[in-house]
Amino acid sequence: MLHQHFVALDVRDTESEQFTGAVRSHSLAHLQVSSVQSRTQRIERSGSLIRGDTRAYLQLGMMRRGNAVVRQDGREALVGRGDYVLYETSRPFDWMVNGDAADDQWVLEVFTWPRSMISLGVDESRGLTARTFDGASGMTGVLGRFLHDIVTARPEVDLSMGGSVADEVADLVSVIAHTIVTGDDLRQNVGLSRKIDQYIDQHLGDPDLSPTVIAQATSISNRQLHRIFADRDLTVSRTIRMKRLESCRREIIASIAKDRSLTEISRKWGFTDLAVFGRAFKDVYGVSPRQYRAAASAASNDPRAVTRPRRTHDIE
Repeated sequence: MLHQHFVALDVRDTESEQFTGAVRSHSLAHLQVSSVQSRTQRIERSGSLIRGDTRAYLQLGMMRRGNAVVRQDGREALVGRGDYVLYETSRPFDWMVNGDAADDQWVLEVFTWPRSMISLGVDESRGLTARTFDGASGMTGVLGRFLHDIVTARPEVDLSMGGSVADEVADLVSVIAHTIVTGDDLRQNVGLSRKIDQYIDQHLGDPDLSPTVIAQATSISNRQLHRIFADRDLTVSRTIRMKRLESCRREIIASIAKDRSLTEISRKWGFTDLAVFGRAFKDVYGVSPRQYRAAASAASNDPRAVTRPRRTHDIE
């Protein structure tokens, strides 16, 4: 089933009630790379499905065969062969995917990151979703070919390297997408939010960082700050914590050879209590910081310890 690879979705075949297809997935640390093949159909994630399945991912879908119409955040993107589009699973979206005229078959490559591991601001994301990115030319074409190579090559890397690759690819997607989308609507929506996010990023190590401090530093009222975050999936305080945890996670991987303690890392990013940090880390990533570090260290010391591809599930 699709939910084994992604999230809860409503899938409707436009020609018959019989849904046929296949999904193949493998992982590079926290980046899931999937190839989906099926026939003309509509794929929808509604508000009711989101309430029942709250998993939040940022996804990039790239058509390799056929074409699609993708809707999210009040926009509609026409996605042709080789083109790609960004969308988020925490908000409703809709795909109308059409197969080739010859045999009604389409192929879609999907790249999935946990939303908590993406530095892209929520307001920025709302400006980037359901927009067509040209996979044939310019920097978007370079990125498209690179992403396709990840699917076809299925590189086997250890956890430490895989995590770094997943982070770098996410950053590259964010930079290129944001560079391409330069409309006035995005600039107007993002300006103040970006200023706030930049301040938070620059002061994550300050344990006194708070909504009041942020509002004063960005010359807005507390009410205005919370109103801005009301349109996001996280509160101000939750955003600060998630950014701190992600910074700690990246440094845990980067610091394996430097023998830096977890206490040093957590304090560097604003956590004053190691126990609180440990519980928060496990809530988000599913394992304790010590377990995460031990797995990364073992993988980096054992070239045979590579990420295992997920099993292929056929959908009938």
